[in-house]
Amino acid sequence: MKLPYLGAHNPMLTQLQQRQAKPDSGFYRPPAPGTAVGSTRFTFQQTAPSGLKGAGWLLQPLQKGNAALTYEAYLTNPDAPVHHNGRCATDQPYTWRDHMERVERAEQEHRSHKQFSFAVLTAAQDKCLGCIHLTLLRPFLIRYQMPDHLLTGLGDNSALIHFWFCRPYRVQPLAAQIIQALHHWLEHDWELDELLFHAPLGNVTAVHTLQAAGLQVRFSSDIATVSGQYALYGA
Repeated sequence: MKLPYLGAHNPMLTQLQQRQAKPDSGFYRPPAPGTAVGSTRFTFQQTAPSGLKGAGWLLQPLQKGNAALTYEAYLTNPDAPVHHNGRCATDQPYTWRDHMERVERAEQEHRSHKQFSFAVLTAAQDKCLGCIHLTLLRPFLIRYQMPDHLLTGLGDNSALIHFWFCRPYRVQPLAAQIIQALHHWLEHDWELDELLFHAPLGNVTAVHTLQAAGLQVRFSSDIATVSGQYALYGA
């Protein structure tokens, strides 16, 4: 089921500001009473694909085997989101112990199909170029109290993709090539009902990357969340 494009300034979005009584804390907020949450994990008939290879890069599940590379990427890119669903809500240093706890949680979530985290590595697997996070779309829409009609008919296997790249690779054609290959892979090799990429509107590089990959705005919010205003991109 394809979400309708509401436009960047649809009148219905102003209702959301009125319902936003408090600033978003950056953590999951329970949905309003009467709104169906649906599944809390992806349901696949076949095993989820384990990785993707491109020209000079590969996608590999976030795991202990690449933990040192991904930790280095986080430390050398302080603006990279520590949490896949928003920036870290603390000013405390991101330690190796923090990262290993994150990696272990990602491995558990991958096995249970709750969500999927991937590291983008060089073909030689000696450097991390960024990370990709695949999570359920419905809980995200409920969290930000989207109109109920947006959820009607939305499959439980609909996915939201968060991504970030290390600074040296954000403005290169490589980023758009990775997103384009990733979109094709998720659309054809995964059992997904819907597929949308998340981009903060303040992150011009991320927006340009999605546009260069051939994706278009499917929904744009005028509400400032913990990570600012955002848009959802799809085919």
